[in-house]
Amino acid sequence: MSPTSTPLGIGVIGGRSTVAELAILPAIRASPKVRLAAIASVGGPLKEPWAAAGVSSYEAVIEHPDVEAVYIPLPNGLHALWAERCAQAGKHVLCEKPIARTAAEAALMASVATAQNTLLVEAWMTPFDARWSEALNIARRGDLGAIHRIDTSFTFTLGPAHTNNYRWDPQHGGGALLDVGIYCLGPAVELWGSQPSKIQAAMTQTAGGVDHTTAATLVWDEARSATIRCSFAEPERQLLQIDGDCGTLKIHRGAHTGGESRSEISLVTDVEGSKTLTTDVNNPYAEMLEAFADSVRRTRAWPRPIQRSVEMLQLIDQIRAATDPVDHRLQ
Repeated sequence: MSPTSTPLGIGVIGGRSTVAELAILPAIRASPKVRLAAIASVGGPLKEPWAAAGVSSYEAVIEHPDVEAVYIPLPNGLHALWAERCAQAGKHVLCEKPIARTAAEAALMASVATAQNTLLVEAWMTPFDARWSEALNIARRGDLGAIHRIDTSFTFTLGPAHTNNYRWDPQHGGGALLDVGIYCLGPAVELWGSQPSKIQAAMTQTAGGVDHTTAATLVWDEARSATIRCSFAEPERQLLQIDGDCGTLKIHRGAHTGGESRSEISLVTDVEGSKTLTTDVNNPYAEMLEAFADSVRRTRAWPRPIQRSVEMLQLIDQIRAATDPVDHRLQ
């Protein structure tokens, strides 16, 4: 069997994380292009069937001879440490979003990977979702006319049962903007780039010093604007709405997380009126893993180079800096 056809041996550090258990590990098991070579957790015993590949520590995962690449779903504040250790051991890295707490931290991670000739990429699976991709294709090809406004939200509630969640910890890069901002900013950045000319933002913080809600308006040239809303304190809502001068596209349920049960896009255009478009469906996590395997094997390029992850974090840093000081207060 040639190297390009051999399943990529993946190690997982943080095997009890929610995204690993519910999404990544099942996708690894289902894909012919990847296999679970080793897994470790410090958050409790590993669940079956993953426990069969269990090893004693994160270091043991990285050192495992069958591990060619490592998936990192750890709290944000640990991404840089372990991504750099993986790179220094010659292992490629698929790191959960946000890849780092700041753009500067992400740039340092990227420089280490480059020096070690390893691949470092961010595990933002949304661009691999068939419905989301089709929505942006509709916008790009002009079906809605010239796009002038994008409205996105990703809100949910982290209640009392989650008081120890790392998302509330400023040392681990907590806060709603850093956690789900990439989903909300993604469509505008994909269509218009990551350098708006103007940003206005309002942020409501917890007593611990992280934002539980951030809202922002970003303006690009040619009167193009995007509004985003990220929150841990509001009812669950995912929205993507793209407005052009001759039509509107809208996705409600699962707009940013997609998946195999999400296929509908609402369209209103001057030419066709109102209609519901049914798109293809897929598992974006599986698509992401297979793209990662192909990139490691060098049979296709990773579609979102690490510099674009750095640029996204630069934009998030700018939104933080633009926050209205009246609203930037402890609650």
